[in-house]
Amino acid sequence: MQQQKNLFAHYKQPSIKEDSYVTGLNLANSMKGRELVPFIPINGRQVNFYYCGPTLYKNFHLGHARTYIGIDIIRKTLRDYFNYDLLSVMNITDIDDKIINHAKLANQDFFEFTKIWERDFFSAMESLSIELPDVITRVSDYIPEIVIFIEKIISNGYAYNSNGSVYFDIQKYLEDGHKYPKMRPEINADQLQEGEGESQVNKQSEKKSPNDFILWKASKPEEPKWHSPWGEGRPGWHIQCSVMASSILGNPIDLHAGGIDLVYPHHDNSLSSAEACFNCDQWINYFIHLGHLNFAHRKMSRSLKDFITINEILKKYTPRQIRLNFAIHKYDTVMDYSEEHFEQAISIDKTYHKFFQNTQIYLRDSQITGPQKWMQNDFQISNLLRNTKQVIHIALLNNFNFPTVIDAIDKLINQVNVQISNKTVRAPLVHSVVEYVKFILGLIGLNYQTQNNNSSDIKLIMTEVCSIRDQVKLAARKGEYEAISNIVTQKQFQYEKNLSNGIVDCINQFQQQVLVASQDKNKQQLFQLCDKLRDEQLFDLGIKIEDKQQVSIWKQYDPQELKLEREQQQKLIQQKEQIKKKEEEKKKQEELKKLEKSKIHPKDMFLTQIDKYSEFDENGIPVKDKDGNELSKKQNKVVKELWEIQNKIHNQYLLQLQKQQQ
Repeated sequence: MQQQKNLFAHYKQPSIKEDSYVTGLNLANSMKGRELVPFIPINGRQVNFYYCGPTLYKNFHLGHARTYIGIDIIRKTLRDYFNYDLLSVMNITDIDDKIINHAKLANQDFFEFTKIWERDFFSAMESLSIELPDVITRVSDYIPEIVIFIEKIISNGYAYNSNGSVYFDIQKYLEDGHKYPKMRPEINADQLQEGEGESQVNKQSEKKSPNDFILWKASKPEEPKWHSPWGEGRPGWHIQCSVMASSILGNPIDLHAGGIDLVYPHHDNSLSSAEACFNCDQWINYFIHLGHLNFAHRKMSRSLKDFITINEILKKYTPRQIRLNFAIHKYDTVMDYSEEHFEQAISIDKTYHKFFQNTQIYLRDSQITGPQKWMQNDFQISNLLRNTKQVIHIALLNNFNFPTVIDAIDKLINQVNVQISNKTVRAPLVHSVVEYVKFILGLIGLNYQTQNNNSSDIKLIMTEVCSIRDQVKLAARKGEYEAISNIVTQKQFQYEKNLSNGIVDCINQFQQQVLVASQDKNKQQLFQLCDKLRDEQLFDLGIKIEDKQQVSIWKQYDPQELKLEREQQQKLIQQKEQIKKKEEEKKKQEELKKLEKSKIHPKDMFLTQIDKYSEFDENGIPVKDKDGNELSKKQNKVVKELWEIQNKIHNQYLLQLQKQQQ
């Protein structure tokens, strides 16, 4: 531990000033070996936050989604929970070796190529409900600033021109007392790498040292290029973030984030570039890194072609389920992709959805004019709510520990569900719990407010529909067909201003079909129509009817989510059926094996084992081993016991065979 601290002795913890806004938040800071350190912004509540955006050359995939959903959750927590005045900046890397190479392979114009993948990225961000940053910076928009930045590094003595390319002079940087690499100080000279991609192969002769990384690349004739004092070229990768971040947020910056794979060389080289330009000791105060999403035990990667696109994953899971799948793991740890993790996320999502639906019904049916004096159950729920808030606060202070947050919310919801089902808790207290749970889940980006109409019109009509359907079913059981005709002809539903016409149409159709079935006295068809209204017509419109013992209740969902939920349930049923079939087949094979074994006469069971035994008695029991030695007392006991068992099952087989022949 002492050695670890010495490696990061260069890190300077921001000091608490008179105007400091201190919340008690601790971050796993890569600037100090991911040690938990107190988060102290530079200027009061203001937090300047930069995070690395995409490199535009291929599909946005689930591994990227983990990073950007994680950052989205962190942003929301900093802003909405801790009340920091947050200014967030994300870059778009639209100049890079990989982009150039893939544009060539696709036979597309470089700039048009990047636009295609930028649209794909933002479309995926929107589909996952990831908030946009306050500021978006594209590398191609910052070429003049990058050139000026590099000129400043050269004038400070930390970079040099070589054949039209500019390299960072690591040796000079170290000689002047700077630290490199800051976040991976354990790396020795042999392990240093530039990390600049294909175009720098065979460029070592241009450098003073193999470890020097590039700031400006001289372009080949067919490559995109911009003017500079060193000739036509383009910026290197690492310098891009240094310039864009400092152009908006200045120096120093409170917080920087990105994937764990970027720590070295990218982030360390970006740090060095900025600190060389500003001649400062610490450009970033806090650096946090998000863990990989592994696929088949290795990082999900476009280059390895082992990734799942966002369009593919959204065919199987909702954005909420994807977010939950990531939130149940700590943001800075490695996570494996698995169906089991998603099944856990689906289960949690259903629990939350059911909680909000049940509390909505409870509050809808509760009368504020009724008894409000608190009983023991109310005090218990109130204490639980307060304790939950404390547990969650401590968890969020501890480097955004959302797995603990979710566990605490689950326990709160379970207890409230019990009290709601027993109708033993006051409505205002339930409302307080609901609002708190909404707020905390909102930090994760989970929204359970139905996007469809939720006005008083739909509440009234669905209450009536459930009542009519319940009456039809009850009358059908009793064979009271005339009563059914009266029930469905009492009211014709009309289109309302705020009501879905599809709901009105399917309800009126239901009543007409029920009227015909009642006139035909067709009990079976009446029940089928009630089921069809529940399972198909209203279901497709996002209305879920649940049949209880006495009356049915209705809940409203997003139609697409409800459809996906049914598909997930059907998939789960199919998986269970497949497991059942495999178990049955396994059992069948075991029975067949057992049957074949029972057919063997005990006298014959050892005779084929000549590799073990050489002599047998009149019953076929071995008396000598393969070398002609008599079996020991213990060995004799074992073979006789085996013979007795075989004799028993063989006799049972013969008895069964005899019964079948009679």
